[in-house]
Amino acid sequence: MGLDSGMRIVYHDVIGCYPKTRRRCEMRNKWLSIVLVIVTLVLLVGVAPASAAPNKGSVVHIVRRGETLYSIARRYGVDMWSIARTNGIANPNHIYAGQRLVIPAGWSGQTVHVVRRGETLLYIAARYGVNAWTIARANGVTNLNHIYVGQRLVIPGTTPPAPAPKPPPSPSVSYPGPWLGEYFGNVTLATPVYTTRQDESINFNWAYGPPAGGMPTNSFSVRWTGTFDFAEGTYRFYAKVDDGVRVYVDGERIINGWRDGGLRLYTADRALSGGDHTIHVEYYDRIQVARVYFWWKQLAGPTPTPTPTPTAAPTTPPPGEGWLGQFYNNQDLTGSPVATRYDPWIGFEWGTDSPMAGVQSDHFSARWTTKLNLKTDTYRFCAMSDDGARIWVGGDLVLDEWHANNGIAYCGDYWAATGTYEVKVEYYEHGGDALIYMWWEPH
Repeated sequence: MGLDSGMRIVYHDVIGCYPKTRRRCEMRNKWLSIVLVIVTLVLLVGVAPASAAPNKGSVVHIVRRGETLYSIARRYGVDMWSIARTNGIANPNHIYAGQRLVIPAGWSGQTVHVVRRGETLLYIAARYGVNAWTIARANGVTNLNHIYVGQRLVIPGTTPPAPAPKPPPSPSVSYPGPWLGEYFGNVTLATPVYTTRQDESINFNWAYGPPAGGMPTNSFSVRWTGTFDFAEGTYRFYAKVDDGVRVYVDGERIINGWRDGGLRLYTADRALSGGDHTIHVEYYDRIQVARVYFWWKQLAGPTPTPTPTPTAAPTTPPPGEGWLGQFYNNQDLTGSPVATRYDPWIGFEWGTDSPMAGVQSDHFSARWTTKLNLKTDTYRFCAMSDDGARIWVGGDLVLDEWHANNGIAYCGDYWAATGTYEVKVEYYEHGGDALIYMWWEPH
């Protein structure tokens, strides 16, 4: 009897409750249930897939607000489900800002460029040989002017560029001289002059040292002046620098690379009469390595004036069949065009090169015309250029940015009724890099 009663007490303590202690017993069982649920959840979390650790060759992407798994996959050139599987994501719609995603090895190996002071998206694109809009789309940039120092930009489909070579441009180059050099302890050629000296040539690789004793190793500038006897003919002038340079022939600026940047080459062609011509070369170094080289070579002697041959005047193509482009070897579209061609669209980055044979690489202009079929709507016509651009639609001036420009995009609005409109785009290049993009869209 005693044993049975003892066993019954144990049974009720564990499974059931006596009527007299039922409330306390039920509370105890309730807390026991809660503890069991917590333990179960801990065990489930312990066996749930953890975030994947990056393997060798993988990268880690931090999710930003507005990004989707699809946009991230497109950015890195990998399959969306490959990223999902690697990171244990069952629903590709469930990612959040700040989440660390491992991008699996085998992605396309795109270069990441960290933006430095003074760089523009156009400069970065030219450095890697990629279209600026390609970089913008890969990084979610909607305005080419809105990048910032320290920003990490993925350069699609590229490998890091080789470092700029340190030797002079070519051992066969002959550097002319002598020059009167004025050296300044600032980057703006502001007086007073720190020192003046005679330089045999402009052929300097100061690296991380000063250009003259006692001068700063960075943030200095120099102006060289020389007068030289030229035979009549066409000459190509070369300036290879790190950082900025400007070149003047008889007071006319023919090269304008007055901006920060790594070692790069500028050229400009000029026809000169026989006799003395005065040349000014202005240079500055802001940070790091300082290098400057300047020279020229004759391309051709005097050119006889050809007898013009009558030809049929080119006409504006019909709607949807491209643009008639006419190029001039001056900045104001005067005289007869030196070259004419048909372009399927207006989207060019010539850099320091000529747009085509017969057109000089600086101080040229161009005019494109076409016909557009527009429906009733308000349209936005835009141009991004270096340097100036103007747009007419149906005889109305819609955009007028006829001034020096460094690749900034401008737009103008135009309301059109349904019909066919003649569109005219005018452009000029002063010096340095040359580019122009033109587009339109309903506003």
